[in-house]
Amino acid sequence: MSPPPGSGPTAPAFPRRRALWITVGAVVALAGVVTAAVLYLTRDRYPALEFRSPVERVAGVAAGAERPSAMFTAVLGDRAYLAYPLDDGRLEVVAVDADTGGEKWRKPTEASAEQWERIVALPGAVVAFADAIGDDTPRDLVLLDGASGDQRWSRPILGDDEVFFGEGVAVLVDRTGKQLVGLRLSDGGETWVQPSPHDEYGGARTSVHPVTTDKALGGPAFVDGSPRDPWRGEVRRLVQVGADRSVRVVDMGSGRIVHSRANVADQDDLVAAHEDRLYVARDEAGYQLLAYDPTTDAQPKVLYTAPDDRKRPEALVPCGEHRACLLETTGGEDESTEVVAATEEKVAHWPAPEATRLVPLGEHLLVRRTSSEPVSTLFDPDGRAVLRDRKGVAVRLDGGNLLVFADPPSSVEDDRSVAGVAAGSGAVTEMGELVGVRSETCSWNTSVIVCGAKEDFVLYRFADR
Repeated sequence: MSPPPGSGPTAPAFPRRRALWITVGAVVALAGVVTAAVLYLTRDRYPALEFRSPVERVAGVAAGAERPSAMFTAVLGDRAYLAYPLDDGRLEVVAVDADTGGEKWRKPTEASAEQWERIVALPGAVVAFADAIGDDTPRDLVLLDGASGDQRWSRPILGDDEVFFGEGVAVLVDRTGKQLVGLRLSDGGETWVQPSPHDEYGGARTSVHPVTTDKALGGPAFVDGSPRDPWRGEVRRLVQVGADRSVRVVDMGSGRIVHSRANVADQDDLVAAHEDRLYVARDEAGYQLLAYDPTTDAQPKVLYTAPDDRKRPEALVPCGEHRACLLETTGGEDESTEVVAATEEKVAHWPAPEATRLVPLGEHLLVRRTSSEPVSTLFDPDGRAVLRDRKGVAVRLDGGNLLVFADPPSSVEDDRSVAGVAAGSGAVTEMGELVGVRSETCSWNTSVIVCGAKEDFVLYRFADR
């Protein structure tokens, strides 16, 4: 017979409590993971820097016994490269710790030149470009090992040739040879060759544009707004506009044509390639701003159509997710210049009188006036000016911060006042002067700036890492 209810043996309570606590612990752990994921996804990737006031001179690095005729700098991460020509035409290159100015190595190039043009810092290497007096004049491209300073290789190129750098590869735009050439960074060997498109008359005039990424446009920029580290991010492609108005996407590593389509753009049209979009604004009356998926044959999206034939596009950049910004003028009336910010869903117009240059800054947009007295204005994603008509030349430090030079860059030694700007708030920190620098030679990351001076290079700290 079954025992009456409540009279049988009772199971111990401990296992049930243990299961309850295990369940509670799992829920708490899951909540912690979710919270961490939310914080990571919503974090400010480019927080406001704590700018120093005044800037701190950290170190000086010698540049020969006499005043160099030219000086060059490049900064990548915690490494800075400095260079100046020797009396025999070779280029002396010095690698230093970007935080302290401590010298790593000092080596001359094997190649010599009447003049040198610039140096470029790459992951594990530094590249020197000789200058040329004409488009068809030969010059040397020299690559030095970043760890030792030893010359890995040298290659002759011509004055109008361009070189684009990717991960482990350089792509040479060989205009005389009418081709693109992939070069290994390790030894300079050719890995692929891709002939440039020809028109019906055999012409092969071309323009090439790197496909930028959000990470590249969130890093430091040159004065003209182009990224100093264009290889940041996952995209490793170029867009080539052919003489036949075709546009094709080229993989930098293999030279493979990812996609090609006809009748897209002329050489003089404005073109910007970013992530998975190609923006084109044709240089014609009543122009349209078009957005292409560069890897398919899908019809382009019309983001904007000029309201009348007097409107002309002057500059074009990506300025947010699937958004393009261009400068539009009206019949040469500089005072009427405005920014057109366009997506597939919305078009906005922001007044920008006399503006001549656009620099993306995350979802913010820096608008510069370069004629007469330079002035910079910073717009937030909604078109509100968080920094209005700041005198001087503003440059991008990262996606959330600017460095402003009070005067245009110069090759002459002078004291240059600098200020730091947080893009989110527009807050300005006056940081004092860089003393006796050739401001045209300066390079920077998010904490230090290095410049050529009279007879040495100087390194200043303006923020902590």
